[in-house]
Amino acid sequence: MKPVTLRTERLTLDQPRLDDIDLVVDYCQDPIFETYMLTPWPYERVHAETFIGTVVPMRWTDDVEYTWALRFDGNFLGLIGFRVGANDIGFWLGAPHRGHGYMPEATGAVADFAFARSERPLHWECIPGNLASVSVARKAGFTWLGEGPSLYPDRRGAEALAWRGSLRPTDSRDPKPGWPV
Repeated sequence: MKPVTLRTERLTLDQPRLDDIDLVVDYCQDPIFETYMLTPWPYERVHAETFIGTVVPMRWTDDVEYTWALRFDGNFLGLIGFRVGANDIGFWLGAPHRGHGYMPEATGAVADFAFARSERPLHWECIPGNLASVSVARKAGFTWLGEGPSLYPDRRGAEALAWRGSLRPTDSRDPKPGWPV
C-alpha cells in the first residue's frame, strides 16, 4: 500500500522522514522507553535510521504495518502505528509534547482509518504500569480488557504480560469506566 496521510483538527499524520531521525533518537533517550517500550535499549541512531529508512517503507509496501509521524504545525511530535494482522495500535510521543491531547486525537484518526478497512475490533496493549498509554487508550474510547498475555514478546524475546483494551467500530469514543489509574 502507498502511504496515506491522515488529518485531524490539529495534526497531520504522515510518513516519517529521514529528517525526523534526530528527534526520534532524542525522544527515545527518555528512560520511560527502557521501562515501557519494546524499542531497542539503549536506543541508538542506527535504530532510527533503519526503522525510518527501511522498516517503515517496507511495511507500508508489504501492507503489514502503517506507521505515521505526528506533526503539529509541521513539527515532529512522535509516532503511531497500526499493525494489520493483529489489528492493533501502538504509539509514543516525545516528552515535550505530552499532555496536550495529541495522541488521543491521532489515535482516533488511526482508528477511523482501520475501521474503514475492516469491521474487526481494534486492539491496544501496553506493558503493565504504563499509565500514560492507558490514559490515551481510555480517552480514545477503548474498553479496558484487563491484563493478559501480550501479542508481542518482551525486548529479550520472552513471553510477556500486557494491559489490554479494545475498540469496536460501533463503540462511542467516550471514555469508559474500569481503567487503572
